Amino acid sequence: MPVREAMSDSGRSGSDGMPIEDILAALEPDPDRVLVRNEFAVVGVTVRESGGGRSRLRIEDLRTRQSVELDALELESLAWARHDDLSPLLDPSRSRWAGTGE
Repeated sequence: MPVREAMSDSGRSGSDGMPIEDILAALEPDPDRVLVRNEFAVVGVTVRESGGGRSRLRIEDLRTRQSVELDALELESLAWARHDDLSPLLDPSRSRWAGTGE
């Protein structure tokens, strides 16, 4: 699967001020990874096969290397979520900045 990019934002910075282009340049090639990015974030998405013929979607924040793997039920729940349901996840003070002194 070719690497696809959702958007090109040359010169834009991630949330830590590191230019997104620098984050992308530091990546090791992975033909199975799809890149999704905007001016605030850059993530890699891959499908992981886990035993028993079950797949999980792996989502990785390429700036911090934080990742999560979601199964079909978790992904279905996201498909039913409204944008308002996701608002708490977009607040970096709830998780991303916890314990960092920021």
